[in-house]
Amino acid sequence: VVASLALPECSAAAAWSGIHPSLWSCQDCLLRRMAAAAGAEAGAAPADGGLREREEYEGRVRFFSEFLHANRDEWEKRLDTELANGRHRIPLALRELRRADPSLDRRVLEAPVRYLLPWEEALLSFLRETNEKAVKQLRQPLKLDIAGSFGRNHVTPRGMTGSTLQSLMCVEGVVTKAGLSTPKLLQSMHVRKNADDGHVEQRDHRDQTAFVNQPAAGAMPTHDAEGHELAIEVGLSVYKDYQKFNVQEAPENAPPGQIPRSVEVICEGDLADKAKPGDRVQVIGVYRSFPPPPNDFTNGVWPARLVATSIQPVNEMLEAPFVSDDVRNIREVAARPDAFRLLARSFAPSICGHEGVKEGLLLQMVGGTEKNLANGTHLRGDINVLLVGDPSCGKSQMLRFVMNIAPLAVSTTGRGSSGVGLTAAMIREQGSREFNLEAGAMVRADRGVICIDEFDKMSLGDRVAIHEAMEQQCVTIAKAGMHVTLNARCSVLAAANPIYGTFDPALDLAKNIGLPDSLLSRFDLVYVVRDLTTEAIDRRIATQVLRQAQTRLPGEGRRRGLEQVHSSILERRQEVDARRAQEATEVFEKALPGPDGEAPPEVLTVDFLRKYLRYCRRLTPVLSPGAQARVAEKYVDMRMRFSMGHAEGAGQESKKPRLAVTTRTLEAIIRLATAHAKLRLRKDEVLEEDVDEAHRLLLAAREEEVAAAPGSGGGSGDDDGSAPPPPGEDGAGRGQKRPREGEAEEGAGAAEVDDGSIRISSGRLAVLTTLVARTLARQAQQEVAREELLASVNEGLAEGEPPFAEDEFSAGMDSLEAQNKVMVLESGNVISIG
Repeated sequence: VVASLALPECSAAAAWSGIHPSLWSCQDCLLRRMAAAAGAEAGAAPADGGLREREEYEGRVRFFSEFLHANRDEWEKRLDTELANGRHRIPLALRELRRADPSLDRRVLEAPVRYLLPWEEALLSFLRETNEKAVKQLRQPLKLDIAGSFGRNHVTPRGMTGSTLQSLMCVEGVVTKAGLSTPKLLQSMHVRKNADDGHVEQRDHRDQTAFVNQPAAGAMPTHDAEGHELAIEVGLSVYKDYQKFNVQEAPENAPPGQIPRSVEVICEGDLADKAKPGDRVQVIGVYRSFPPPPNDFTNGVWPARLVATSIQPVNEMLEAPFVSDDVRNIREVAARPDAFRLLARSFAPSICGHEGVKEGLLLQMVGGTEKNLANGTHLRGDINVLLVGDPSCGKSQMLRFVMNIAPLAVSTTGRGSSGVGLTAAMIREQGSREFNLEAGAMVRADRGVICIDEFDKMSLGDRVAIHEAMEQQCVTIAKAGMHVTLNARCSVLAAANPIYGTFDPALDLAKNIGLPDSLLSRFDLVYVVRDLTTEAIDRRIATQVLRQAQTRLPGEGRRRGLEQVHSSILERRQEVDARRAQEATEVFEKALPGPDGEAPPEVLTVDFLRKYLRYCRRLTPVLSPGAQARVAEKYVDMRMRFSMGHAEGAGQESKKPRLAVTTRTLEAIIRLATAHAKLRLRKDEVLEEDVDEAHRLLLAAREEEVAAAPGSGGGSGDDDGSAPPPPGEDGAGRGQKRPREGEAEEGAGAAEVDDGSIRISSGRLAVLTTLVARTLARQAQQEVAREELLASVNEGLAEGEPPFAEDEFSAGMDSLEAQNKVMVLESGNVISIG
């Protein structure tokens, strides 16, 4: 419909469209003109039919206006709150309509198009009466967001059938593919091509996505009524954002043996770019068919799409709010001396043992603190963990638990993923020569966790593709004339088997893992999970399995197929309603005694653990001066361990090279210490004990003894076990250290005696070298007294390490002086020279 623009002045026109009032009209004017156009298009119908439709339209406008004025104070407050928060979709609950008319909610669900447009017109008129200033500031049209109990209209994509067309539907699923958000022409402005007389004509291009039937939508006028040629004025035309994405049935809701179904969703305006691939969303909208342009014949099969009126992530719906009791319980748990052990024990409690691995995964869920320096340097705060071990040790189950507890988690496998599938891919659309960028798994897991199972099954080229994403946390694509950088700020949790399927004790740790150092150095923690065969371990596993088998879990005996789908939706709705009740979450699990009557261990509930981790992530502590010195000290210790392992292992079969210690290891200590401080709810500073705990975890993951002195060879013998047993438990746990047969206890004695002269052993000399260097580095003065140096060295020894006697210390100092590391003055004082 082409008409000369002769509209009455309206103060809300410029506010809604952003252009001059003389070139555009307000929302209610548009709606009225749309209704008039709809009546004019029905020219073939009887005149009384069009008149009846217009009367029904005006009647619905009056009804909703009376409904708003009946609850004037509530709706004024609701409108002010939503507009103050920048939201233009005003919520309307179905139960409110049910109170006004018992059958109105069902009629709205069956024919929403009849009610949405007149009600939105009445809503704008009500806002103009109550707050005219807000109308002038509008930059988007007001929309109604209908929510509530949809009953049979709450389905998965499999439930979108022909009987649901033209109905208001609520669909849940996973976003599998999302198109780009592009501007769509809403109304075009045309001026005379050969004359500059200010004459402007408009053409309305709204189609079925705006719930308007206009057969001429999209046609451009070429001449006006007087025969003058027209040209479009692009700058004055009005546009809106437009996007399409596909929602697929969730895997757990698909019937057995059938392929998941999907539905295409159209979102416009503020709903564009609200969902990305991998998100679990709940979409409310009108299910409509989109017939092709009129033709001589048709096959009767038309595509049907869901025109969205609301998009909400399922994770936000299920995220329980904090109440005062929850905060008090979180602080009480954090104040316990065994808080770290309790939280680790509550992490994947169905898996027996692996305490060290659970501690590392717990810190990964919290993460460190991200740093963006002024010079543009980015230091990641996410922690990467690699699990390498024998089959049937629970690695995949730990990955599943992380996916269940993390706010955002993306799962993939090594064999089923490629390099571009993990990062980003360039895809050419069918029927065009243009390329589109499709995000991979690591990009979709931005600000979350990506779980990669069977990591060792990936090819070398695919593993190299994720190097940049793991350290720089971005993906750079330079293909097909496009140069794009995408964020991939995610934690990587990978599980792999050893290079020969099972761990071979005859080989060292690096050869068993079989991954290059360039990739291993990007993992902060590398755990080796063993399947140890001892009677104590087998009994613990059997007891754990029996305790789980004797408990009947909620939800057992569920129906399958369509009944299962509807029951899961109803249960989720009940869960959301229960979470909105503002009740405190249960802290501890209720467990039955064991088979022998022993008391079960204390375990936190999964919901409380989620809240605890969410509360910890908000903290941003920094390293205290003491913690900074302790980090440097521990890093030097690990460098000495690595260098001594290579130097002494060259000619001895009992010495095996360890994993490389690089500068990334130093950053890993900082990240782990920060995560431990956040887990203990330290808001301001990271303390020395946090650094000690991070150091212990790193050494345990690298299969090195935590209690060994720096530089000594005492930690190289532990060839199995993922971590030492936590304090208070016996050493029969999984991951127990076993001494080598015939291994010499080097460094255990104070000194060696040869022909009556004192000679210090190589292990003790390495310890002395590290401790002397550390003492001299701490001194403000270059010179230190001999007695003071000996006392400081003995204080720095690890627990159980014999102190240095005077003769042994003298022999060690003579050796250091011969190596030009120190100089002993005639007064006995010592000076560092190398």
